[in-house]
Amino acid sequence: MRSSSSFNERPYRSIMFITIAVFLVLAGKLFELQIVKGGYYRELSSRNHIRSVVHPAPRGIIRDRNGVVLADNVPAFTVSLVSVEFDSTNAMLLGNLLRMDQHIFRERLYAAESSPYRSTRIISGLTVEDAGRVADNLYRLGGVSVDILPRRRYHNSISFCHLVGYVGLADSTRVFVGELSGRTGLERILNQRLVGKHGVVREVVDAHGRVVERLQGGDVEPSPGEDITLTLDTRLQLTADSLIMSTGHSGAAVILDYETGEILVLSSVPGFDTNQFVGGISSDDWNRILNHPGKPLRNRSWATAYPPGSVYKTVSAAWLLESGIVNENTLPDPCYGTFHFAGSDFRCWSTHGRLNIIGALAQSCDTYFYRTSMLGDMDEMAEFSRGYGMGAPVTEILPGEASGALPTRELLNELFGPGGWGLGNLMIASIGQGEVLATPLQIAVTSALIASSGDLPALSLVIGESSSGRTWETNTSEETFRIVREGMLQAVESSRGTMHSSMGCLPVTVFGKSGTAETGSGEDHAWVTGFIEEPQPVAFAVIIENGGHGGVVAGPVAAGLVEKMLEIAHETE
Repeated sequence: MRSSSSFNERPYRSIMFITIAVFLVLAGKLFELQIVKGGYYRELSSRNHIRSVVHPAPRGIIRDRNGVVLADNVPAFTVSLVSVEFDSTNAMLLGNLLRMDQHIFRERLYAAESSPYRSTRIISGLTVEDAGRVADNLYRLGGVSVDILPRRRYHNSISFCHLVGYVGLADSTRVFVGELSGRTGLERILNQRLVGKHGVVREVVDAHGRVVERLQGGDVEPSPGEDITLTLDTRLQLTADSLIMSTGHSGAAVILDYETGEILVLSSVPGFDTNQFVGGISSDDWNRILNHPGKPLRNRSWATAYPPGSVYKTVSAAWLLESGIVNENTLPDPCYGTFHFAGSDFRCWSTHGRLNIIGALAQSCDTYFYRTSMLGDMDEMAEFSRGYGMGAPVTEILPGEASGALPTRELLNELFGPGGWGLGNLMIASIGQGEVLATPLQIAVTSALIASSGDLPALSLVIGESSSGRTWETNTSEETFRIVREGMLQAVESSRGTMHSSMGCLPVTVFGKSGTAETGSGEDHAWVTGFIEEPQPVAFAVIIENGGHGGVVAGPVAAGLVEKMLEIAHETE
């Protein structure tokens, strides 16, 4: 028979064994946490209460050639968020406090979640009232901070929207999420020069991610980005915009100095306000731009190629002369208003009678070019035109620059099949129609090359820097340049010249060429190109979309630009 004392000792032994086992497990875990992984958890603890916040550097300032500021920075109340410290259940509260567009707000939260340990900019440019409303609720919003940081600001933003561009939320993994980097225009192309070096601030936060204090020492001050000075002249750019708008049509204008290669004007109308994009554009504002009948997002001065029409005749005339097909005294059969060839009628815009090449340029006679170009070769005309800057971009800096197009045998075979095209295509191409396409910038280059006898420097858009890798191999003699220049002079000074009524009364000598380009639908595009020698050696090109006759509609725009240059020259005397 067992004793009662022996029976009662069993549960106590069991309890003691279990207690000892639990103690040993806890001791082992404590040893692991304190000794084996102590360093790791101390570092983790430090990270949990000391936060490094990146402070973006002020972007470099962009100015025009006269020091007029086009893009700078202004201090702005900014709300940022560290996702790992933010309670997502407070998203609705934060969104209501910020009063942001819900789509943009969700996009910013998603960006913050993709890099949870970094500070992500949610919104910038808040009013004092809006910033104060968020600041008053920071005790409920762990991971959220309100700071005063630089915000990008654009001056004359509508006029320079395509060139300067705008900044937006960075989409590169090489920069911290929330950084505003260049998204379009020169802001994107020159982003690495403009962005500067960001600073770092160390903050102490509590368990809820709320800032307790800022650590002294160890901060890195932000270093501003490089300032950029452009070759453009704001006075001429705004004048071009105003003159184009006065026509009631969309359009573009380009002016460049053919002695220095500096681009002075790159106007595209209509434009849009780039300041709307800095803090994230609302759906309503975006749809308003997108649905605007003038298509303001389309950059017309260098990124849109058009049929050049008769402004291309300056190049095809030089080709005819250099090919030996014509000379200054060649007089083909008269122009009767229509040229009949291969069962088709190729019409001219008027009846010009018998002309030499100077008269054909001055009066823009299509028939002259029909009769003479059919004696040449398609590939040779295309190759010659490339030397005048056509068929490829003319800079290496302008974003999205269009190449244009020049018809060749290879291209026409692709389009129509071997045997599906003929001399008619060459004849039409010689007057800048058919498969010929060019940008206003390219057309301005053709006039600049004629003005400089082919001695045009590489184009530049930033003061002191070449923006072009193109070299100009015009393969044109000085005699040919003289003849083409004379034809352009007579287009303005002769009473029968197509630009006489619009530019013939200017107090300076103008060399010009008008063009009326068929579009296939709607009214023709109105073109004008040319150059002046005084008061500044500049070449210009103007297009008015669906404007009609070039000399009548685009001519007054070019005349207004010349008058503005005369006014500026008088002011600086």
